[in-house]
Amino acid sequence: MKQLIAALFLFTYISSTTEFHEALRLPLLFEHYAEHKTKVNDLTFWEFLTMHYKTDVAHDDHDNQLPFKVPGHEFTASIVALPTPKVSLIEPTLSIKITHTSSYREAHFESQLQDIFQPPRI
Repeated sequence: MKQLIAALFLFTYISSTTEFHEALRLPLLFEHYAEHKTKVNDLTFWEFLTMHYKTDVAHDDHDNQLPFKVPGHEFTASIVALPTPKVSLIEPTLSIKITHTSSYREAHFESQLQDIFQPPRI
Protein backbone atom coordinates (compact mmCIF):
# COMPACT_ATOMS: atom_id res chain seq x y z
CA MET A 1 0.00 0.00 0.00
CA LYS A 2 2.85 2.38 0.82
CA GLN A 3 4.46 1.69 -2.56
CA LEU A 4 1.21 2.49 -4.33
CA ILE A 5 0.86 5.78 -2.47
CA ALA A 6 4.52 6.63 -3.16
CA ALA A 7 4.07 5.85 -6.86
CA LEU A 8 0.94 8.02 -6.93
CA PHE A 9 2.78 10.94 -5.33
CA LEU A 10 5.71 10.49 -7.72
CA PHE A 11 3.36 10.40 -10.72
CA THR A 12 1.57 13.54 -9.47
CA TYR A 13 4.85 15.37 -8.96
CA ILE A 14 6.29 14.38 -12.34
CA SER A 15 3.11 15.26 -14.21
CA SER A 16 2.85 18.66 -12.49
CA THR A 17 6.48 19.80 -12.85
CA THR A 18 7.40 18.47 -16.29
CA GLU A 19 5.79 18.15 -19.63
CA PHE A 20 3.86 14.92 -19.50
CA HIS A 21 5.00 13.73 -22.92
CA GLU A 22 8.55 13.54 -21.52
CA ALA A 23 7.42 10.95 -18.98
CA LEU A 24 5.69 9.01 -21.75
CA ARG A 25 9.03 8.70 -23.57
CA LEU A 26 10.68 6.77 -20.71
CA PRO A 27 10.32 3.42 -22.54
CA LEU A 28 12.54 4.87 -25.30
CA LEU A 29 15.25 5.37 -22.70
CA PHE A 30 15.20 1.70 -21.72
CA GLU A 31 15.11 0.56 -25.35
CA HIS A 32 18.10 2.75 -26.16
CA TYR A 33 19.93 1.36 -23.13
CA ALA A 34 19.24 -2.18 -24.38
CA GLU A 35 20.77 -1.23 -27.76
CA HIS A 36 23.92 0.08 -26.05
CA LYS A 37 24.02 -2.98 -23.78
CA THR A 38 24.19 -5.28 -26.85
CA LYS A 39 27.21 -3.32 -28.11
CA VAL A 40 28.99 -3.03 -24.74
CA ASN A 41 28.26 -5.86 -22.31
CA ASP A 42 29.66 -4.31 -19.13
CA LEU A 43 27.86 -0.95 -19.55
CA THR A 44 25.92 0.00 -16.41
CA PHE A 45 22.77 2.07 -16.47
CA TRP A 46 24.50 4.87 -14.59
CA GLU A 47 27.29 5.00 -17.18
CA PHE A 48 24.64 5.07 -19.91
CA LEU A 49 22.88 8.02 -18.25
CA THR A 50 26.18 9.84 -17.76
CA MET A 51 27.14 9.29 -21.40
CA HIS A 52 23.83 10.65 -22.70
CA TYR A 53 22.86 13.36 -20.23
CA LYS A 54 26.12 14.79 -18.89
CA THR A 55 27.41 15.75 -22.33
CA ASP A 56 25.63 17.49 -25.17
CA VAL A 57 27.31 15.32 -27.80
CA ALA A 58 24.84 13.13 -29.69
CA HIS A 59 26.28 9.65 -30.25
CA ASP A 60 23.59 8.59 -32.73
CA ASP A 61 20.25 9.73 -34.18
CA HIS A 62 18.17 8.39 -31.27
CA ASP A 63 19.86 10.52 -28.62
CA ASN A 64 17.66 13.56 -29.17
CA GLN A 65 14.53 11.45 -28.85
CA LEU A 66 15.36 10.45 -25.27
CA PRO A 67 13.18 11.91 -22.50
CA PHE A 68 14.37 15.09 -20.80
CA LYS A 69 17.14 15.47 -23.38
CA VAL A 70 15.78 18.53 -25.18
CA PRO A 71 14.52 21.22 -22.80
CA GLY A 72 10.97 22.10 -23.61
CA HIS A 73 8.60 24.70 -22.36
CA GLU A 74 7.59 24.18 -18.78
CA PHE A 75 4.52 25.64 -17.20
CA THR A 76 3.55 25.13 -13.60
CA ALA A 77 0.39 26.66 -12.27
CA SER A 78 -0.52 26.57 -8.62
CA ILE A 79 -4.25 26.60 -8.11
CA VAL A 80 -5.97 27.15 -4.80
CA ALA A 81 -9.67 26.36 -4.71
CA LEU A 82 -11.50 28.30 -2.05
CA PRO A 83 -15.04 27.33 -1.15
CA THR A 84 -17.65 29.98 -1.82
CA PRO A 85 -19.33 31.32 1.29
CA LYS A 86 -22.89 30.15 1.74
CA VAL A 87 -25.22 33.07 2.44
CA SER A 88 -28.60 32.36 3.95
CA LEU A 89 -31.30 35.03 4.10
CA ILE A 90 -33.70 33.05 6.29
CA GLU A 91 -34.38 34.55 9.71
CA PRO A 92 -33.56 32.24 12.57
CA THR A 93 -36.51 31.03 14.61
CA LEU A 94 -36.39 30.69 18.35
CA SER A 95 -36.92 27.08 19.23
CA ILE A 96 -35.97 27.11 22.92
CA LYS A 97 -37.68 29.29 25.49
CA ILE A 98 -35.38 30.20 28.34
CA THR A 99 -36.93 31.13 31.69
CA HIS A 100 -34.97 32.55 34.55
CA THR A 101 -35.85 31.78 38.11
CA SER A 102 -34.41 33.56 41.07
CA SER A 103 -33.91 31.93 44.41
CA TYR A 104 -33.12 35.17 46.20
CA ARG A 105 -34.89 35.75 49.47
CA GLU A 106 -34.69 39.05 51.14
CA ALA A 107 -32.80 38.86 54.39
CA HIS A 108 -32.35 41.52 56.98
CA PHE A 109 -28.84 42.10 58.28
CA GLU A 110 -28.08 44.46 61.08
CA SER A 111 -25.11 46.53 60.06
CA GLN A 112 -24.03 50.11 59.72
CA LEU A 113 -23.18 49.43 56.06
CA GLN A 114 -26.65 48.12 55.27
CA ASP A 115 -27.56 51.09 53.11
CA ILE A 116 -24.47 50.72 50.91
CA PHE A 117 -24.18 46.96 50.34
CA GLN A 118 -27.54 45.56 49.35
CA PRO A 119 -28.28 42.97 46.71
CA PRO A 120 -30.53 43.96 43.84
CA ARG A 121 -34.23 43.54 44.40
CA ILE A 122 -36.66 42.14 41.90
